[in-house]
Amino acid sequence: MKIAIQTLGCKVNQSESASIEGNLRNHDFEIVMHGDNPDICIINTCTVTAKSDYQSRQLIRKAARSGAKVIVTGCYAQLKPDELTSIEGVSHVVGNADKSNILKLIDRLHENNDRPGVHVSGPDFPLFKQPYHSVRTRAFLKIQDGCNLSCSYCAINRARGKSRSLPVDNAVESALSMEKDGYKEIVLTGIHIGSYGLDLNPRSSLSEIVQILSDACPDIRFRLSSLEPSEIDRDLLSLFKRDNICNHLHIPLQSGSDRILKAMGRGYRTSSFKQVINRIITEYPHISIGTDVIVGFPGEYEDEFKQTMDFIESMPFSFIHVFPYSRRPETRAFSMDGQIKDAIKKVRVQKLIEAGEIKKISYIKSNLGSILNVIVEKMSSNNGYYNAISDNYLKLLVKGRRIKPGDRLDVNVISLTGSKLIAQALD
Repeated sequence: MKIAIQTLGCKVNQSESASIEGNLRNHDFEIVMHGDNPDICIINTCTVTAKSDYQSRQLIRKAARSGAKVIVTGCYAQLKPDELTSIEGVSHVVGNADKSNILKLIDRLHENNDRPGVHVSGPDFPLFKQPYHSVRTRAFLKIQDGCNLSCSYCAINRARGKSRSLPVDNAVESALSMEKDGYKEIVLTGIHIGSYGLDLNPRSSLSEIVQILSDACPDIRFRLSSLEPSEIDRDLLSLFKRDNICNHLHIPLQSGSDRILKAMGRGYRTSSFKQVINRIITEYPHISIGTDVIVGFPGEYEDEFKQTMDFIESMPFSFIHVFPYSRRPETRAFSMDGQIKDAIKKVRVQKLIEAGEIKKISYIKSNLGSILNVIVEKMSSNNGYYNAISDNYLKLLVKGRRIKPGDRLDVNVISLTGSKLIAQALD
């Protein structure tokens, strides 16, 4: 039986889809692309914005039109199962807690039910070691799920529940298994990984699990996913001196206006955010720091947007993800005064994207002449070159006499074409 898996949204969803795939492969199912006439399509949805809801529905309808049986899971399925059962062709709607039961549901697809099956439990399920399979050179290890924060614009805490951590021994077993399977980089991911270990007994912390994993797998490169500014303490920063901890951080800003940050419920102000970034840059001048910004939050008038633009321009970001504010039901921001028109959001998004491109190109150019550690991904369409990704999250074209996909090696950055660096492997 042929099964296709399509994934929208964050690295947590990507990790969970890879676990679903690993479980299916272990039971001898054939995993194919969605264009290869699958018998079953599994759509792992996202609901972080109205656009992601729309994209999820599009994928579901397209899969149903192909004649495949459709199983819908993910955060959209968790929060709005009734919306999804109304789509013709859907066989099962599966919440986040029940993703591990998809194999059992496949066995029930032959049943002729009048309505799709709905399998949505509470989101506060415990974490445990999962099988994993991906064609990528990097693996995503979900060490945490859920969120204890209550940002006024976000519905993810309802979809994912309270913060829970993967037990330390499970995390180590997972990393060792990924190393054995040939992965050269592991991305430690979760909804809020900075809260890792606070629910465990005995308690642990993000810095502790990173150190344990780094020691257990010294030949694996570890990368951290998104962190809140308050979570980057001295213990965590000290770990970036290690050769197998990627020289890269992602720290969401969301707004450069203190008034908007307060309305968002973000728990910090621009002054404290800047202090954190300056401390990082002082200690690691060449580190890559990415961020997220939400544009058009209720009450973000021209002055507040200008404050965000000015703040962004003053900061040493290497890349910026820009999102228009999306009004989500059952969030505090949904009923706030000062809702911003979509046309205004669109203009502001473009301005921030352009500012982000300037930051990105500047950071890329600062790496000319550097020695970078890269993982080779695949042959490029450029003759004789391979695509590669560096520890500081840059995409490169790499050339060398004996390199192949999956290699981890040092390269000398020699030139720039467009926005991509050209590098020569060091012998």
